Amino acid sequence: MRLMHLVKRFLVVVANMIAELWMGFYRRNSDFYDKHTSESKSKTGYYVFVVAAAVIAVGIVGWMYNRMYS
Repeated sequence: MRLMHLVKRFLVVVANMIAELWMGFYRRNSDFYDKHTSESKSKTGYYVFVVAAAVIAVGIVGWMYNRMYS
């Protein structure tokens, strides 16, 4: 059950990052990310969570941009 909760939070963070990258940085509220990543048990886990979400979000936005404008 804990894994599913973590996956759900991860997907929400990735979706929010994609929306911010695609539509612009209109919502620069770090409280959103802090709330969704607060369950990490270690600092390393927190960084892995955030970096993985950012890499996936940038990859998806790059792929969407490439599909639309190429």
